[in-house]
Amino acid sequence: MAIVSFWCLLTYMSIVLHWRNIAHGAKRFSPSGCQLVSKAADCRYLQLTSIPQDLPSDLQELLVDHNNVKSIDEDTLQRYPNLINLSLKSNTLGRIDLNAFAHTSKLESLSLQDNTISNKHTLVSLSLSSALSLRWLDLSKNALNEDMVTMLLSNLTSLEYLNLDHNVIMRLDRFSFEGLKNLKDLSIQWNYIYDIEIGTFDSLLNLKTLNLAFNLLPCIVDFSLAQLQMLNLSYNHIEWFFSREVDVDFQLQKLDISHNQLLFFPFLPKSHHLHTLLLSDNKMRFYSKHFDEYSSSADFLILKNNGSNITTVYLWGDYILSDLSALNVVDFSRNQFDYLPDYFLAAMSSMSYLKLNWNCLETFDLSSIQITSRLNFLDLSNNRLSRLSLEDSRSSLDQLSYFNLSQNELQELPGQIFSTMNSLSTLDLSHNPISLCSPSPNMVVFPNCVDLRNIPSLRHLRLSGCGLKLDKQFNFHGTTLTHLDISYNQLESLDFLQDTIKLLKFLSLRNSLHFVSNIDFSEFKSLTSLDISENNLTTFPMSLMDLTLQFLDVHENKLTSIPVSSSYQPLVRSLSTIYLSGNSFDCCQLSWFETLTTSKSINIPDLQRITCNFTNNYMFVQDLPESVIHSCQWRNGGTLLSLVLSLPVCLTLLVAFILLFLLFKKPLLKMFKTHFRTSSSY
Repeated sequence: MAIVSFWCLLTYMSIVLHWRNIAHGAKRFSPSGCQLVSKAADCRYLQLTSIPQDLPSDLQELLVDHNNVKSIDEDTLQRYPNLINLSLKSNTLGRIDLNAFAHTSKLESLSLQDNTISNKHTLVSLSLSSALSLRWLDLSKNALNEDMVTMLLSNLTSLEYLNLDHNVIMRLDRFSFEGLKNLKDLSIQWNYIYDIEIGTFDSLLNLKTLNLAFNLLPCIVDFSLAQLQMLNLSYNHIEWFFSREVDVDFQLQKLDISHNQLLFFPFLPKSHHLHTLLLSDNKMRFYSKHFDEYSSSADFLILKNNGSNITTVYLWGDYILSDLSALNVVDFSRNQFDYLPDYFLAAMSSMSYLKLNWNCLETFDLSSIQITSRLNFLDLSNNRLSRLSLEDSRSSLDQLSYFNLSQNELQELPGQIFSTMNSLSTLDLSHNPISLCSPSPNMVVFPNCVDLRNIPSLRHLRLSGCGLKLDKQFNFHGTTLTHLDISYNQLESLDFLQDTIKLLKFLSLRNSLHFVSNIDFSEFKSLTSLDISENNLTTFPMSLMDLTLQFLDVHENKLTSIPVSSSYQPLVRSLSTIYLSGNSFDCCQLSWFETLTTSKSINIPDLQRITCNFTNNYMFVQDLPESVIHSCQWRNGGTLLSLVLSLPVCLTLLVAFILLFLLFKKPLLKMFKTHFRTSSSY
């Protein structure tokens, strides 16, 4: 009876486990080691030399990446007629037989990335022609040249996505993609393309995305892909971008020509749908203020279909004939603009994101006739700005939330410039020689100061390196700051923070406390991140021990110890990251260090650089010699150890003193001898 009950229990458990596995999609493994989930098999990283034949025949997805498969025979995939997705990335695949895909009529996605199909590309081309349903093909990293690519793609009329990245293609012509009428997405980045014949993409009537980044293209002088929506030309050597002058509505939405050699603003199609224009890291500027706009011109000779067309462009003109009203994201950073034409930015009436940092601008006009009211992000950092213009008082920037003016030469700003910025959340004025407005005792505001008061939306403020003293209060009255960077200044006290002391979460006082005698952080109850590095502090502020900081930076000071006595102190319990290097810690007073390093929740990124001082020698804390550790143990042994060490010395000195005393005091010696009735030698 017991045996019957036992077998019943086993049967019940097997049924329960079976249904649980089905319900939760539990992991199953084939004899070859592949993981099976539903109708997919994951055979990656198994050192296979061929495609396994022990998998379910109804398989739809098969991943054999990172193995040693060298070939696919005619009958290799015959077992899997329902296969839709096949990935063979990073194998040593070089040969695919003629009818290898003849039995997989449903195959839609094939990845041959990082293989050696260039060795047998003719045979591979014939095998691919039998994959009649193929829509997605990855041939990247196969050392393919342009002739091989033309042959491999000759019969793939069903393709919609094609990846040819990281090959050795040098030029493209009108035969390269002939017949790929359904292709929508084409990526050919990281090749050596220096020439694209006119008409190369004319047959790709459905092409929407084209990626030609990281090539050697010198120019684009006849852009005519009206159906294209996204074009990436970044990281080439393009000096000119010239679109064909035709009355066609181009569908282009995103254009990236960043990291090139553009000398002029690109000649865009007259009619387009551009919302993102990325032109950073070029050599662009405008020239009409420096040269006569009609003094020089360039003639473009365009050859096509045994005909020619000459287009003349005046080099120094600032005319933008294209419609820029749909632009939303614009990046002109890291160029050579020293001025912008009148109404150039005003034409971008939909713009919400603008980067003009790292240029040569000396002035900038924030008036509503120049800047759209939809602007949300504006970066003017790292220019030569000495003046901002604001000729009207209307609320033109009421949607601006991020404003970066750092690394300029601004000494003053237009009065009440921030009063109309009702959404301003982040403001960066770092490294400008400004002074902040604060009311004097008679409520008089000094001129030429920057007024940061009464901006209720302001949360993040950066004032690093402005030469500020901030010895008065009410500089930030009416704000709700949570993040403040006041590093590299000359603070005399922390009284100026009284208006924000309860809300601040992030505070940077790096290299700013040299003139502050008393540092008390006890009222900063909301603070979670504090940077007080590079301040030559000799004593760790005890007020920090009761705060629940998550980030603390005290590197490059003169601290000898950290007052950590227990892992249950509020600071130790809350801390997640601390920087400690560059201090003068005492090698014999490192109990606090052990407490911090044994805590699993505390990360010390500069742990390898922390040093301590032992007899004026600095040593790395993690590599202290045994001799130093023993010396410190003797030194820190306590009162009992000191008494034990000093007692023999004291006794020896006492006996020696008594003998010397008796030797030089003869009467006392005689009395001593008489008392004990001993004979005398005299």
